[in-house]
Amino acid sequence: MEKNCVVIGAGPGGSACAALLQNKGFKVTLLEQNKFIGGKCSTFEEGGFKFDSGIHMFATGPKGPHGQVARELGIPQEWLIRDPSETIWLNEKGFFYLYQRMRSNKALKEMVSAAISGKQRIDIINTLRRSIKNFGVQGFIRELSGVAKAHPAFIQKYDEMTTRDFLYLFTDDPTIHRSLNCLSMLLLVVPYTKSSAGEFMYVVSDIFRCGTLGVPKGGAASIPLSFVKAFLRDGGKLCLGVGAKEIIVEEGRVKGVLGTDGKTYTAELVVSNAGLKKTVEMAGEKNFPKEYVDYVNSLELSYSWIATKFALNKRVIDLRAPSFFPIPRLEPERIFSYCDEPDGLPEDPFLFVPIPTEWDKTVAPPGYQLVLCGVATSREVDQEERSQKMLEIAEEKLFSFFPEMKKHIVYKKRITNKDTNRITRKGTAECIGLAQIPGQVGVNKPHPKTPVENLWVVGCDAGARGVGTEQATASAMLVSNLVW
Repeated sequence: MEKNCVVIGAGPGGSACAALLQNKGFKVTLLEQNKFIGGKCSTFEEGGFKFDSGIHMFATGPKGPHGQVARELGIPQEWLIRDPSETIWLNEKGFFYLYQRMRSNKALKEMVSAAISGKQRIDIINTLRRSIKNFGVQGFIRELSGVAKAHPAFIQKYDEMTTRDFLYLFTDDPTIHRSLNCLSMLLLVVPYTKSSAGEFMYVVSDIFRCGTLGVPKGGAASIPLSFVKAFLRDGGKLCLGVGAKEIIVEEGRVKGVLGTDGKTYTAELVVSNAGLKKTVEMAGEKNFPKEYVDYVNSLELSYSWIATKFALNKRVIDLRAPSFFPIPRLEPERIFSYCDEPDGLPEDPFLFVPIPTEWDKTVAPPGYQLVLCGVATSREVDQEERSQKMLEIAEEKLFSFFPEMKKHIVYKKRITNKDTNRITRKGTAECIGLAQIPGQVGVNKPHPKTPVENLWVVGCDAGARGVGTEQATASAMLVSNLVW
């Protein structure tokens, strides 16, 4: 007998979970409050350009969770990979290109060049001295091997330490600290003063293990749209423009969902992609143990990114890699300190600059270039004036590197926390969900099964590790296997 299931939310986690459950024999209804698929991983077309709702690069591409689910469902996903994948500006060191395979000759040559060149050369002797003092020679070699291989036991050992504190065990070199603080905010949307060292090592090692960082053809929405295609192929029911108003609970057991359309969708199983806090709110705090509600309310959310999206009438930026990251000149711990200040503005912002047309020519008219410029911020929605000032500062820094851009802008669109909240309607604008910090990762990550019987949570708030949308899709695989 088919078991009725309602999945709330058609972001990557919700759409993947709905498709996997439908494929396994459940009778699934997928509710999505927006009239489009993807949530924060959606794509919109305007003036011949395809703009993602956020600023996306996908850490492990076809070899990661998105590709794994697509293969399990038997659906195509076309991925576009470039090597080198990133252009990093290291101030006096100039441009540094990051290759997908760390052991390749080109990658090794770049790393050696970055280590020994320029006024800010890395103090290798001091780094080795510090590392050996803390670990001993054999211990240092063992730790390096653990970082490289990222075995689960090694990762777990450092889950409860911040990335900053872990890094100081090895080096106090400011160039390394600046770069890895920026990488932490880029991958986990949390500065390295807060991010979990274990989680950070997990995602970085996964990127280089797979060597397939890239983007899907046609924009970020191609990922959840591919899952929904399989979902509909297998007989699933999709309701766009219908959100979940209430999760119906009786005697500690889920009974269904009351939609914003006034209809009751009865179900023996409900899986929510609305976030853990929102899920508890919709199901009613009275239906959960008080200690569970207190625990959920104590969980910390990630930071956010806002962005300016530029459509240029010619290819202005010509780099060997399709993304650009200028590392600030500030003291490492000051780079993102402005995010925690009510009126704080970046003194020298770290820019997240993917150039989608360098991967995918189909997202713009022929000969045009699409450039995204992101800057990190807090998750607060009510900061529009501050957001606009941040983006002005970020844009001017970008123009200092590529001044010709100004003459070729045919379209410019700014995306702020207000726009993110318009998609999620949570009242907050966190980029990912739960912050990947000590106490909230690994064995301390919230379990996807809630105390309400047959009510589960999927997405970045439960069960999995990874970078952003990949974490959400990994959670979908976990949940679909656990409830099966």
